[in-house]
Amino acid sequence: MTIPTIEYKGHEMRAYSHQIFPPHRDPYANGPRQFSSFVRIETIPSGTVKARRYATLYGALSPTTMDDALDLAMQYGKAIVDGKVQATELCHTVCE
Repeated sequence: MTIPTIEYKGHEMRAYSHQIFPPHRDPYANGPRQFSSFVRIETIPSGTVKARRYATLYGALSPTTMDDALDLAMQYGKAIVDGKVQATELCHTVCE
């Protein structure tokens, strides 16, 4: 699996997606596929600052393909870096 990665204004962004519907190998699930995604933003060069992760926020509908979810995650990451969006960082195992 390839992880989409870009450099944008001194940051490295990586997008990840996950199929949330239908659940894995559920032969009885009806409806279109739905995906979620998040973007990981790291400052270049990486120093002591940990990479930040943000869940992608969607409008009315979730994306129905993995590629759409990844594209939206990258757009969301660019908006965060540009300061257009004030996003809440995802907590790691233990929130500080």
